[in-house]
Amino acid sequence: MEELLKYLQLQSKAVPIAGGDINQAYRVTDGEKDYFLKCHPQMSADFFQAEVDGLAELKKAVRVPATYQHGSFEDIAFLLMEWIEPGEGDQKDLARELSKLHKIKGRKFGYKKNNFMGLLPQINLKSDDWWDFYFTNRLEVQIKIAHGRNHWTAQREKDYLLFKDHVYQKWGTMSFEPTLLHGDFWSGNTFFDGQGQPVFVDPAVSYGHREMDIAMSQLFGGFRQEFIDSYQAILPMQSGWQERLAIYQLYYLLVHLNIFGESYGDSVDRVLALGGK
Repeated sequence: MEELLKYLQLQSKAVPIAGGDINQAYRVTDGEKDYFLKCHPQMSADFFQAEVDGLAELKKAVRVPATYQHGSFEDIAFLLMEWIEPGEGDQKDLARELSKLHKIKGRKFGYKKNNFMGLLPQINLKSDDWWDFYFTNRLEVQIKIAHGRNHWTAQREKDYLLFKDHVYQKWGTMSFEPTLLHGDFWSGNTFFDGQGQPVFVDPAVSYGHREMDIAMSQLFGGFRQEFIDSYQAILPMQSGWQERLAIYQLYYLLVHLNIFGESYGDSVDRVLALGGK
């Protein structure tokens, strides 16, 4: 990282920015214009390609930063993007913009290529069946990783099988449309520009059930009730959505379990316990 910054500082200044759990971030300038720089060591030149592709998908409906260049300097992957000065905005506008994204439909669940959720693989093999896609490409991919990292116990496997059966029994016959998802829609991945326009960043795109984005928005806070109320007024969710949020939050909790460890174990266990009710 120091070598990359020395290289950049030959023609610019780099100021570290706090907030990211996965990448290192900087505000850089060439003396005339500011840029946003993301870096990650020990990654190949194409590490940020999935993010560039995802932002291009989101751009069909919402505002995203422009991407200028990505590649690697020695063993450090980097992505150079537009700097957007943050401001204040209205949660109703954020709900409106997310609903625009969710009006983009696909033929199948999945995506044209695999990408990432944080540093972990997100598998996007296409499927006509939502629940088959969700369990196979989302939950069970993370469960396999959890096995390898000693986070998956015999009790969790037992609870998971009950959970899976519960979901199929209760929701298996419901029909869902493949919708373009941000994929990692927590409060840190959206902000307002100086004019109050919502900006979307750090996507993990796919076509899935739109309640996935809503579930993630409600997992770690940062969205007020007016966000949900406004979204519901614009693009109402199907009956039972409140109960399904926990089902979808399991994916994000498993990702956090695999990245950050057993501090997320209790939260995973609470969702898995739904299968025993």
